[in-house]
Amino acid sequence: MQTPHQSALQRHFFRYASHYSATIALAIPVMFTQIGHMIVQITDNIMVGRIGTVPLAASSFGHNVFIAGLLFCIGFSAAMTPFVGAASGKGDIAETASWLKNGFIANVVMGILVTALMAIVGFFLENMGQNPDVVSLARPFYFLMIASIPPVMLFQSLKQFSEGVGNTRVAAIITIQEIIINIGLNYVLINGKLGFPALGITGSGIATFVARCSMITTFALIFRWSDFYAPYRAALREARVDRARILRYVRLGVPLGGQTILEVAAFAMGAIMMGWLGATELAAHQIAMGAAALTFMGATGISAAATIRVSQFYGAGDRASMRSAGFAASHVVLTYMTLTALAFILLRHIIPTIYVKDPAVIAMAASLLMIAALFQLFDGIQTVMLGTLRALADAQAPTIIAFVAYVLVSLPISYCAAFLWGWREIGIWAGYLAGLIVASTFFYVRFYRRSRMIPLIHGK
Repeated sequence: MQTPHQSALQRHFFRYASHYSATIALAIPVMFTQIGHMIVQITDNIMVGRIGTVPLAASSFGHNVFIAGLLFCIGFSAAMTPFVGAASGKGDIAETASWLKNGFIANVVMGILVTALMAIVGFFLENMGQNPDVVSLARPFYFLMIASIPPVMLFQSLKQFSEGVGNTRVAAIITIQEIIINIGLNYVLINGKLGFPALGITGSGIATFVARCSMITTFALIFRWSDFYAPYRAALREARVDRARILRYVRLGVPLGGQTILEVAAFAMGAIMMGWLGATELAAHQIAMGAAALTFMGATGISAAATIRVSQFYGAGDRASMRSAGFAASHVVLTYMTLTALAFILLRHIIPTIYVKDPAVIAMAASLLMIAALFQLFDGIQTVMLGTLRALADAQAPTIIAFVAYVLVSLPISYCAAFLWGWREIGIWAGYLAGLIVASTFFYVRFYRRSRMIPLIHGK
């Protein structure tokens, strides 16, 4: 005989069951895509590191200066998915194609502007307190990296469009191509194989540039010939450049790019503060953060799936399904992050040994992984709920929340706990945890309220 409690649990499960399976199906290819990008970065570091410490330092320096511009552009391009998703949810192919054309224009222009700005920054690398030998090697690498921003924005336009119409598989397949081309060209150009000169770190930059150009080339060919995209190709020919839509896109894209920068900046400042404590602390931090970043890729896949499904139900005017899809994504990410948290706890003394043999670093990294296990849960919730708000084209309030959480809460607590309260490395991670708790709580509340009140396109 069922108890009332069991019956309520069953009703709750069946209410979300279809959303669970659909969210996971969309999320898995995005997870693979994100992890693939990390593999490219890791293999770059490994292959450059084999030719010397200075080239590795130059690669790291150039990448760290460049990454802020790239992440802003990627965040900006994410505006494509909610607009396309809402149009797709209405079944309006013409509007979907219109958003592709106008979002594409906005992405290209923004990519060119950021590339120009980053190019100017490249002439001031000597003023950033680095070793002259490092700067000398880093400059050509840096300029090759910023030259890859326009092709990345072209790729992101088609990727985010495809996600908006519910296709996350194509980008995952192209990621395999990126990994193969990048590793192959790194081997040939860094070391001088197959008759090519040994170009060192510059060869790594060329490999990255070519791999990123190949991604948009392949995606463009798939878009041109695939039957899946045929209706959108036909509608795209009739779509007009719409200044009002471009401005709407920019108004959403700029805050989305800003949100990305705020969180990355907070974690980067934490790493800088960790360096003030010492080399052991910084090494332990890098190990624990690397593990957390890898598992976080799964959460970003679930977040992308949440954006797709919530935006499509929003466009269809189905409030109940829109809310259920958002909350179901939060359940999925909590389950996933709980499993990764348990892995961190159980393997906390083993994971660091993959990187180092120093007992002091291993012990410190193990203690940080315990905190990482806890903040995994809040990190997962904040990125998924931010994805649901993105689906509703809600950007300004979440950007304010991100500023408060990461700049006004996380950084001051990290500093005070580490240096004033004497918690050292644990204190810096306590600040991370506090910021993520604030962000996840307010993003969740924001979606709960916003999804109840926002006017629906079809008013259902």
